[in-house]
Amino acid sequence: MEPTYADLTASPARVANAQVDRENARFGGSKMTLDAAGSVDLTFYLDEQIVEGVLRVTALVSKNGGSPGHAPLTVLVNGEPVASRLTIPGGGDLPQDLDFAVPGGWLRTDGPNVVTVRSGTDARTMLWLYRISVDSIDERDRSVRAMLAAADRRSVLRYTTRKRVHSTQGPQQQWETAERLLVYVDRGEKAPIAQLSWRDADGAEAAISFQSALGDFHGYHRSADGLLSEYRGDLEQRLAYPEGTEEATVHRFRTEEHWGERWHNSGELRLMVEDGDAPVERITWRDQRENSGSVAFEEDRTGFLGYYQRVGEGPIGYRGRAVNEV
Repeated sequence: MEPTYADLTASPARVANAQVDRENARFGGSKMTLDAAGSVDLTFYLDEQIVEGVLRVTALVSKNGGSPGHAPLTVLVNGEPVASRLTIPGGGDLPQDLDFAVPGGWLRTDGPNVVTVRSGTDARTMLWLYRISVDSIDERDRSVRAMLAAADRRSVLRYTTRKRVHSTQGPQQQWETAERLLVYVDRGEKAPIAQLSWRDADGAEAAISFQSALGDFHGYHRSADGLLSEYRGDLEQRLAYPEGTEEATVHRFRTEEHWGERWHNSGELRLMVEDGDAPVERITWRDQRENSGSVAFEEDRTGFLGYYQRVGEGPIGYRGRAVNEV
């Protein structure tokens, strides 16, 4: 079965082997927003019969002030319900990946198949829809991997940011506009970033976690003089390298990995974190496939030393030399 998905975090939606139609729904920043009785249809074709399908819907119900929202979720496959008036878990804080089994007998090879995701007619808040994918049970997550790889091609991220000084006494501080943040981390794993932390040469540091569609982030920032602040950002642009890096410094390294008691040649690593402060001296990251790494630059930034860990494997040594220095 071909990778089949709709990534609704972009407008127009990024699709593979699929077409998207909608009713009472609109693109809203980094997601599709469904009003009461709103629906999104994913139409796709099969080139072979499959025993069972795996349907993944990534969605979230917006809150009603400080309380959980109400937008019952119904999911149909060719008119057959796989979920009826489901309450999405999570309380409205983070998008949830919802997996459903689809009997192979429900799917057609002689015509179109339609997945319908619908919000209840009695919805009082918004249903936010991020992604829909369909796979054969024999190739589970194939579409998810393909979707992540396609999204990773636009991995130069520009955020508008704001900070709020942390205080345990007195009234809560107001949010203040901060320097824009540029982020680019690429070592060829074809997975969007999930978490990032860094330290600048002047001692300032930050750690942030990204919403899965990369539309925003939340974390903390500590200035060089020790002032601690909440730190938030909203995606302004998402570009394919080298777009967006024309006036920035992208560190490019030829790398080696240490395992089996010796160093082995590895691929190129590209890193950029610019937040308006001093040059970065240390970067730690994790991607959406759960691969993670951390590197500290040499003083002149012509090399680095660190570690890397692929999902399901142990950590290994990691080092690099700047491309223009080798």
